[in-house]
Amino acid sequence: MLISYPFLPASAIHDDEDIYLARIVEGHLLQYEGVYPVSTMPTPQGDVHRWHGGVHLHGGGEPVRAIADGTVVAYRFAAEAETYGSLGRYDTSFVLLRHETQTGENTTVAFYSLYMHLANQADLTADRLSQLPRWMRGKPGSDVHRPAEQRVWRKDVLGFAGQLYNREAMHFEVFMLDEDLNRVWRDSKAITQGAGSNDWFGDAHFVIPEDQPFAERHPRAPAKGPHRVEISGATDFPLPLGQAGRNAEKLYVSVTLHRGRRVARTYRASKDGGYEQVGTAVVQDKYEYELYHLATALYPDCPSAGLEWLRFGRVLGPDRTTRNENWQLVRYSESAIGYIDLAPEAIAKLSDADFPHWQGWQKRDEGTTAHASDGICDDAPTLTLVQAARGSSDAARALQHLICKAPSEWDDEDLAARYARMRAPGQPLEAEDNWNRFKDHVAKMAFWKAAGMKQRSVWHFHPLRFIRRHRKCAWLSTTEFRQLRPSHAVRTGSKDKRPTVFWEAVAPWSEDNAAAVPNRYRVPLNNMMRKYGINTGTRQAAFFGNAIQETTWLSRLSEGSGGTLWYAPWYGRGFLQLTNPENYIGYWAWRGRVVPAKLATELVHAYKAIADKTPASRSNATLQDAHFKDLTEQVQDWRDDVAGSSAPDATAEEKLAPADSAGFYWVMCRMAGHADLDHVMERHEVSTTLGVKVYYRSPAFWRASAAVNLPSVIDRLYSSALNGFDSRCCAYGVAMVVLTDARLPNAQGASTVWFPEGYTPARA
Repeated sequence: MLISYPFLPASAIHDDEDIYLARIVEGHLLQYEGVYPVSTMPTPQGDVHRWHGGVHLHGGGEPVRAIADGTVVAYRFAAEAETYGSLGRYDTSFVLLRHETQTGENTTVAFYSLYMHLANQADLTADRLSQLPRWMRGKPGSDVHRPAEQRVWRKDVLGFAGQLYNREAMHFEVFMLDEDLNRVWRDSKAITQGAGSNDWFGDAHFVIPEDQPFAERHPRAPAKGPHRVEISGATDFPLPLGQAGRNAEKLYVSVTLHRGRRVARTYRASKDGGYEQVGTAVVQDKYEYELYHLATALYPDCPSAGLEWLRFGRVLGPDRTTRNENWQLVRYSESAIGYIDLAPEAIAKLSDADFPHWQGWQKRDEGTTAHASDGICDDAPTLTLVQAARGSSDAARALQHLICKAPSEWDDEDLAARYARMRAPGQPLEAEDNWNRFKDHVAKMAFWKAAGMKQRSVWHFHPLRFIRRHRKCAWLSTTEFRQLRPSHAVRTGSKDKRPTVFWEAVAPWSEDNAAAVPNRYRVPLNNMMRKYGINTGTRQAAFFGNAIQETTWLSRLSEGSGGTLWYAPWYGRGFLQLTNPENYIGYWAWRGRVVPAKLATELVHAYKAIADKTPASRSNATLQDAHFKDLTEQVQDWRDDVAGSSAPDATAEEKLAPADSAGFYWVMCRMAGHADLDHVMERHEVSTTLGVKVYYRSPAFWRASAAVNLPSVIDRLYSSALNGFDSRCCAYGVAMVVLTDARLPNAQGASTVWFPEGYTPARA
């Protein structure tokens, strides 16, 4: 699921996500008006609390952009602003979008985003008017339009913030219909043990019952000497000492893996009915970057399954280990941390997909109250939290996690009944003139019925919190995945015996052919990226920049001339081509498969003996399967599985291995550490057979590419020794703009380019 904020600061790709959200709030959120989920209006008889399904943002000169791919439900592009009495000018232009994407293999997510009070035609300069989508520009007026199947794409310009009572502001909201929320909502309070949804994303969460044992030392650490995990052939991983004891109360533990660090925060129920953090977070540096070595040391029979214990707190994939344990360092009181096995069934295991309730995720519905449909909030717990939020950042944060069902304020039917309480004696709308002006005001903004919306009350989310939550989800839908294809690429070759750079079109990926690589392997790739932590836009761009090129633009999963290569039949297979016997054997050991030691030694030595010769004298004759009497059909099948199969009855392993082996390479080579560096984008011009063309690169992408392909040149920036790096950059540049909020540099070095120059977006 790809999603972004309606305003996009230029430096977003280098920001921590919470810092990025804070920048959006600081730069665009109007703090004291139009707040979510209740807008309070003082009257002589007391405050009136109206449900308010969104927030008010100001643009600061930036255009309003679509937050995700979607379709236009309805829009209005007003010719000029309206005026509401002494409150002043306001805009009635809006765009309503419907989005459908995925947060996992089993979960389709559908939601709406609304951008209200967009600037009218008369107030737009020629430059701003030219940025509006073509389908909007030609129809100014008061009518609501419902274009058929009009697609929009994430980051497309929809307009500019307009006027709301003489101030620049846009009303922004996100909501779901009943059936949409029912597909995704999970009541985490009901999950008291075992596991939550298998559509795992974001952080790992654990609910620990009271009176559980905590140990001073990790039970797999040596009994004597420094407290550490002993890692064969690598530097040991140091572990802090804990303190033995037991927890006196139920604990809620949230674990974030970010840029290598493991950060575990512990919470408990507070006296006011909410939740509070216990002490400070437990931080372990480089934990995530060392998951390959930690899993290999702690789960020697099947490190692949061990990695899932360490990342998810449970095993989601098909691999299994006999060590069904997950010893982790957790704070269990204000002053004590210790090691606890989080694997037992009694400990609930969740992710952000389960809406952890101690973060504040709750549904609020006035459906059982006397005035459920009048748009005025009578829900006492919500009003209590609204009041508390005025003086408490914790309450304000909890308020952002409420999902509230309320009538849309953009529906002008039955206004007399809905606003009856505001027409009572002494209320603002008591006078007939006031009431008539109010009705006219609402009617000019309303669009609900004209847009074809059937449900009057819908489920509203705090829109910025909704975006922050789903930016943790790296699962790519079919349409999102297809956009990764670059339309063109450079290729270095020769012409008339002279080195030549070719500029070539990349064949489109088939949308209808189920056997096509992108269609066949989208789900396995998503599962792999979740398992191995390829879960940020920059990590995914580093991965796909290499994988798309190595698979000849996702057309094949083995080297095209594999049979004639000097290292055949151990040539490259999979999305990050697994090459040579030693790497294949390492991958099988990772998966818990045993290759006889004698056979492994023979294969590795045979390969090395050929590799040590000059290229002109290499032959694959001594590497053929017939030379190895202990090479079983099973081992040969394992090798072939990595190339996958296009057959409708492909085995589970043929579906899994091409992607999973790439994840193995990723984590073994610590590619995440390189992909997490700041991606300082560089525009590079190259002379080709079709003139000067452009691709984009960065030192971070270079290091990630070298780590998995040719580690010896990792510090030799842009060395020609790394095969096909220029082609990889063509895929990388497209992946960066599709998967992140990046702007690319123009010819003068300014970050103003929203899509790579000379490339055509692959939009279905």
